[in-house]
Amino acid sequence: MKRRIVCLSIFAAVMLSSCVSSKKYAELEQTNSRCAKQLSQTKMSLKEAQSNNEELSRQIEQKTKQLTDLQSERDNLLSDSERLQKANTEAASRIAALEKQLQESLKSKSSNLQSLNEELLKTREELAESKELLLGKDGELKSLQDKYSQSEKTLGELQDKLKEKQAEMEALHKKISQALLGFADKGLNVQTKDGKVYVSMEEKLLFASGSWSVSSEGEKALGELAAVLAANPDISIMVEGHTDNVPMKGKNQVKDNWDLSVMRASAITKILLNNEKIAPERVIPSGRGEYCPIVDNSSAEARAKNRRSEIILAPKTDELLKMLE
Repeated sequence: MKRRIVCLSIFAAVMLSSCVSSKKYAELEQTNSRCAKQLSQTKMSLKEAQSNNEELSRQIEQKTKQLTDLQSERDNLLSDSERLQKANTEAASRIAALEKQLQESLKSKSSNLQSLNEELLKTREELAESKELLLGKDGELKSLQDKYSQSEKTLGELQDKLKEKQAEMEALHKKISQALLGFADKGLNVQTKDGKVYVSMEEKLLFASGSWSVSSEGEKALGELAAVLAANPDISIMVEGHTDNVPMKGKNQVKDNWDLSVMRASAITKILLNNEKIAPERVIPSGRGEYCPIVDNSSAEARAKNRRSEIILAPKTDELLKMLE
C-alpha cells in the first residue's frame, strides 16, 4: 500500500511539473482506462444487488397474496362442504320418508308403486351425485389445506430468517459502534436504516481536500472496521464515495467529482482488503459524485457533511431467494 502511495505521489509530481514522457502518458492512460472499467463493473454490481433486493420484495409480496387467496378459497370450499353435507342429510331424510310411504302404499295403492319407485331412484341418484361431489370437494379442500399449510410454513420460515438477519445487523451495528467509539467525535457516524448498517465518515477523517490518499487517522479507523467485518463473513460490503456540488477542476486521471469519488471509494476498499480475512468479492466500491447529498449544499457546513464516504453493510439474500423458488 505504501508503495502505491509513493507511486501516486511521484505521478502527481510528474504531472504537476508537466514533464511527462510518452511512456508515462501511456501508463496513465491505462490507469484511467482501468478506473473507468472498474466504475462500470461497480455500477453493474450495484444494479444487480438492487435488482436482487427488488425481486426479493416482489416475491415476498406475491407469496403473501397467494396465501391470502388460498385462505379465501379454503373458506369458500368449507362453505360448499357444509352446504353439501346439509343437502346430503336432507336427501337421506327424503329417502327414508319415501321408503316408508312406499311400504304403506303397497298395501292399498299398487298403482302408485312405479311412480314412487322412479322418484326413489331419482332421489338415490341425486344422493349418489351429491356424495361424489362432496368427495371431490373434500379432496380439493384437503389439497388447498396442504398448500395453505406449506405456504404458511414457508412464510413463517421466511419471516424467521428476516428476523434473524435483522438481529445480525443490529448486533453488527453494536460491534461497529463499540469498535469505532474513539472516532465518534472525528466525523464518524454509524446508523441502521432499511435493514442495513451505514458507516459514514466525513472527508476530514479520511482525506485532504481534493485528495484520495487516506490519512493515517483514517487508516486506523478503517483498520478497526475491517477487523469487525472480517469476523462477519456473511455481510456484503459496499463502499461509496460522495462529494459536494463544487466542481473539481482536475486533470489527467481525476478530472471531476465523479472521478474523485471513485478514487476515494477504491482507496478505502484497498485499505479494507489489507485484512486478508475479507474476501475481495464481498466488497463493491462505487463513486456517487455529488448526486446523493444528505443535506442541501447551501452552506460551507452543509457541503462539508456531503463530502463523505459511506460503507454500507447488508446481509446476503441468497438463502432467502432460494426459499422463494
